[in-house]
Amino acid sequence: MNYNHSSPRRGKPKRLLDPSAGISASASMPQSPYMYNQQIPMDNGVVPEYGYNMPEQQPPPYGFNMTPMQHYVPPENRGDEYATSQFATQLLTQPVVTNMAVQYGNVLVGSGKQQFEKYVPVSALKYYFAVDTNYVASKLALLFFPFTHKDWSVKYEQDAPLQPRYETNAPDMYIPTMAFLTYIVSAVLVSGTQERFTPEQLSILASTALAWGVIELVVHIVSLYVMNLETSLSTLDLLAYCGYKYVGMNTALLVSLLFRKFGYYIVLLYFSASLGFFLIRSLKLRVIPQNSPYTASGNKRRLYFILFVAGIQPVLMWWLSYHLV
Repeated sequence: MNYNHSSPRRGKPKRLLDPSAGISASASMPQSPYMYNQQIPMDNGVVPEYGYNMPEQQPPPYGFNMTPMQHYVPPENRGDEYATSQFATQLLTQPVVTNMAVQYGNVLVGSGKQQFEKYVPVSALKYYFAVDTNYVASKLALLFFPFTHKDWSVKYEQDAPLQPRYETNAPDMYIPTMAFLTYIVSAVLVSGTQERFTPEQLSILASTALAWGVIELVVHIVSLYVMNLETSLSTLDLLAYCGYKYVGMNTALLVSLLFRKFGYYIVLLYFSASLGFFLIRSLKLRVIPQNSPYTASGNKRRLYFILFVAGIQPVLMWWLSYHLV
């Protein structure tokens, strides 16, 4: 049928009976909106954005939103990984491998312990902390009432001094350490009763007392070096003897809660005398041993050192505690 282009379009749209003709026509002319079931080959270099008869995509085997970097491991390959891990577990449980690991660990621990003991004398510290309740009670009684004590010598066993729990005259680090911590608590308690406590006071008291302790120890060591004195005193011995002053300081601060400054100075004077007597008698056998071949001038220098150590303790006791009462 012939239609007049000037007249309105009537009738049904024209269908293409030859598919090849429709393909060639679509390639040479614009696509008509009235054409259906168009077959466009996939190898023509153009990928359609919308259309029909597109190949169906298979869903991913596991999960959703799989990225290209994810790889699916077949179940038969997972058996190899399980066998490998099982082999490694069996290898680690073998006695030979276990013994080698234990020996290697012991070597590492031994070398690390040697390096640590170069700077921190762990074995020596064990000796100074080998105390018990009976020793602590006997030592505190000796510090407060040393005037009636007769034997001040330290007994030895196989060229080594007895541990403090077996020898009351032996110096220890347990009482000085606990007395130092108690001093911080006592100072805070006294300041709290006077409404002068601040949180910063804890660090100030601890750092100040620790600094003065280090200065005192350095002064004693330098004095021994300058005077050229050979003694059986070690650094820890000096630190222990100088740390006993905190016992008297704690007692004086606690008494000041009841009797104020009067009780504080009475206890401080008494303990200064008892501590001085204790240090003179204890250090005499360590600095000037009996039947020593030293000359008179050498013994005089040793006596000066003993008096200096004993005399500096009351001054430090007062300096570290007078501002708290």
